[in-house]
Amino acid sequence: MVRFALAHKDLAYETAATSFTGISAIAGGGQKMVPVLDDGGKVIADSWAIAEHLETAYADRPSLFGGLQGKSYARFVLATFGANVLRPAMRVVMNEVFKKVQPQDREYYHASRSQRIGMSIEEFTSAPITERLAQFRAALEPVRAVVKDQKFLAGNTPMYVDYIPAGVLLWARAVSPEQVFAQDDPIVPWFERMLALDSRIAKDSTRTWDGP
Repeated sequence: MVRFALAHKDLAYETAATSFTGISAIAGGGQKMVPVLDDGGKVIADSWAIAEHLETAYADRPSLFGGLQGKSYARFVLATFGANVLRPAMRVVMNEVFKKVQPQDREYYHASRSQRIGMSIEEFTSAPITERLAQFRAALEPVRAVVKDQKFLAGNTPMYVDYIPAGVLLWARAVSPEQVFAQDDPIVPWFERMLALDSRIAKDSTRTWDGP
C-alpha cells in the first residue's frame, strides 16, 4: 500500500528488507510492525498513518484520497478488508510464509501468529487449499462487483482506496504457490492495471495469473 502511495505522489524512495525479529530495531528501535517510513528523520509506522502523513506533507502533489469523502471511502474499505478479507487471505498464505521465514524467525513467527489467530498455524491452514482459496475469492466479491464495471475502485483513476486491496492481493499472490485467481476473474484486469502504475512494483511481481 505504501509503495503504491509513494508512486502516486511521485516520490523517490529506497526500501530496506528486514527479518521479523529485526523489526524492533528499525529506525532506532521501538517498532512493532512494518511498514516503517523514515521521511527525513520523521519516523511513521502503519500503512494508514503513512498515507495520512504523505497526504499532509506533500499536499502539493496528487492527492491520495481526492478529498474528505475519498478518505472516508478508503477508511471504510480498509476496515472492511481488516474484518472480512485478511483472515481468509492469511489462511491461504500463512503456512507458506512459515515455510519461508528465516531460521531465527521461525519460533517468533509461529508463536505470534498462532496467538493472533487463536490456534496453531497448522490447524488454521489444515483445510484443503481449494477450500481456502474459495473462501478468499468469495471475500473479494465487493471488489469484484465494482471493478467489473469500472477501471478502478475510485473511478477512472486510481487512488488510495485501490491501493488497499492491491497491496493485500500482491502479498497473497507473491507468497501462495497456487493460482490465486481464475484467468477470467474480473479482478485480474483491474490488478494488471494496478501493476502497470509503477514499474518497480511490477518488476517485483514475477508470477503470472495463469500458473504458479
